[in-house]
Parts: sequence; C-alpha cells; structure tokens
Amino acid sequence: MLSFYFMRRSTIICLLLCVVLLSSCGGSASKNSRNSETLDTLYTPRYASGFEMFRHGKSTMIHIINPWQGADSVSQWIFLSRDGEKAPADFDGITVPTPICKAVCMSSSYVAFLEALEADTIIRAISGTNFIYSKQIRERIAAGEIVETGYDNSLNFEQIVALQPDVVFLYGITGENALTAKLNELGLQTIYIGDYVENNPLGRAEWITLFGEFVDKGQRATAIFDSICTEYNRAKELVAQVDQRPEVMLNAPWQDSWFVPGDRSYMVRLIEDAGGDYACRGVDSDQSRPISTETAFVTASKADYWLSPGMATSLAELRAMNPRFESIKPVRENHVFNNNARITPSGGSDFWESGALYPDRTLKDMIRILHPELLPDHELFYFHQLK
Repeated sequence: MLSFYFMRRSTIICLLLCVVLLSSCGGSASKNSRNSETLDTLYTPRYASGFEMFRHGKSTMIHIINPWQGADSVSQWIFLSRDGEKAPADFDGITVPTPICKAVCMSSSYVAFLEALEADTIIRAISGTNFIYSKQIRERIAAGEIVETGYDNSLNFEQIVALQPDVVFLYGITGENALTAKLNELGLQTIYIGDYVENNPLGRAEWITLFGEFVDKGQRATAIFDSICTEYNRAKELVAQVDQRPEVMLNAPWQDSWFVPGDRSYMVRLIEDAGGDYACRGVDSDQSRPISTETAFVTASKADYWLSPGMATSLAELRAMNPRFESIKPVRENHVFNNNARITPSGGSDFWESGALYPDRTLKDMIRILHPELLPDHELFYFHQLK
C-alpha cells in the first residue's frame, strides 16, 4: 500500500517522533493492567478498538490501547481533570486539566479532528506544517500563530518547551523512541493517538470522541460522529444487493516492488463496503506487503479499476512512470482514479487530513467510481479520474 503508506508518511510523518514512551515518566505507555471493568463507562466505542473512556466524578479517565502497529498489551491512562478533581490514589497515568488550551499535533489528522470541533485555536505547533491542507490552519501558520516542530532528529525541543503546551499528541509508528523519552524528561505531557491503527474506517473517525473530551466538547464530538456513521452506513446499504463487484487494484510500484495492503486493511475495507473486490486478496493481515512488479502487472491487468496510483495526476504521468502501464486494462479503459484531487502545491493532502475523519466521503467517492448508477449526482471529493 505504498502510495497510501508513503503519502501518509510524507505528509504526516514527519511525525516520527511519535512512538512508545519509555518507562520513567508518567506520560509513558506501558503494559499497564488497571482493571477497567470496575470503572463507570462514559463512552463505549462502536467501531474503534484503540481506546476506552470512563467517568470519575466530573472528570474523564481515558485508556489508550496498542496505539501503533505491532504493539502488544501496551496501554496509556490519562485522567482529564475538571474543576480541580484529583485522580484516584492508585492512578499511575498522567493528569491533564481540561479543557486544554495549547496543544502540539504530530499528525495532520489530529488537526482535522480539532478543526471539526471548532477547537483548532488550541493548536500551537504541528510537525510537517508544509503538508497541511486546511486553508484556515495554513493562514495561522503563515501568521506565525502555529509553528513547525521539526521531526525525527531535527525535532526542535527548545521551541516545543517554550510553547508550554498542555499536551503533545503523538503519532506512534514502531515502538520506543529516545525523542519521545526526551519530551517526557522535559516535563511535557505526551499522549499517543492510535487512529491510524484502526482498520475499520468508522473506527478511525470515532477518535473524534476522544478529542472531544480534551476540549470539553464530548457531546458535539459524538453528534459529529453519529452523523458520519449515518452517512457511511446509508451509502454502504446502496451496494448491499449489487450483482457485479468490480476488481480493484491499489497503489503503484516503488523501486522493484509494488506494496499492497493486507486483506484486513483500512483501504480494503473501504473497497468492500463500496461494492468492490480487492484484486490482491490472499494475506490475512492489516499491514502492507511487497509483491514483485511482475506479479503486480499481471494482477493489475485483470483488474477493472486502479485506485491511488502513487502521485500521478494524469494518465500521461502514469505512462511516463512505466510504459507497460499502457497495456493494463484499467488504463486502456480509463478506469484509473487517484485520491489527490485535493492537494496543495507543497504536498498537503486532504485525503490524509480530513479523510481520516470523514470516511463517508471516501466511501461515496468509491461507490460513484465502481457503481456510478447508484450515486449519479455525487461529485467526487477526494478522488478524481486520471485523463
């Protein structure tokens, strides 16, 4: 799934800092075994698997679970204190007074969540400001109201500390990272957001309910998510009885390999919910895997549609990448669509920004592509046809 994986990494990923915390600080993720069964449930996720939320007086207790791919029994507890309430005596997580006033975001999808909640004014720094799509946020960046944090080994610790953020929302990728430990040593509250780990598109969007608790807009967050669910499931119902399910190829070659997602991945779920069949089925996994370009060409030649072919914006660009693409069935039949209809000159992609929150828009795009007769009036939002 390299084009998706790579775009995510190139637009958001600058965000490598985000990984599992080391043991010494209260903000660290750990193999924590607090018994959630004895707590008073505030919100039970319907689709997401990466978090739980509980009541404690007026406050909220959040449990984040396995927030990066490959994590095993890793968790983080956060006590969101209201009106000065104290965490339980045996609580071993971090305490954050709410509503928070200043935040650092290490992924552009977090920007979309906060913007939808009309709480984006709390954002003071972003990793990868050049890759932000939102016009409103880019204007604040240009005005100096939001700064670049840097990323990886170029992370600007001094600047982050000077901002005195209430929280740093991290993007976990692989595991323990010395940069994250450094943030904790500097006294910063770091919190893992594992939205990208969710394989269910609605599960990824459901993380807005967690963000709502940080800014005391839980009801608004739930209402937004309910609306997204309604739109998504209504669109999904349209394809319930389709007779033909077109085969769909994903992504494009990278060097000598073509990375394709596993059968349980986010994009494959969207294809299936849109009434399509995934052309590269066969691996029960939620992670991408490389296949040889030869195997990929054979598979793509049999597919009916080709979605997200790298960075290409036209068929001419696609042919320039490899002349053999000319012979692939979706290219011959003009059935190639990419998710880069909404991008900025510097590479900001709305598909990887607001798309995480609004999978209903992506689903409708895919239904319009695969079964145009079912949504004849829908105008493509994230996708466009390559010509």
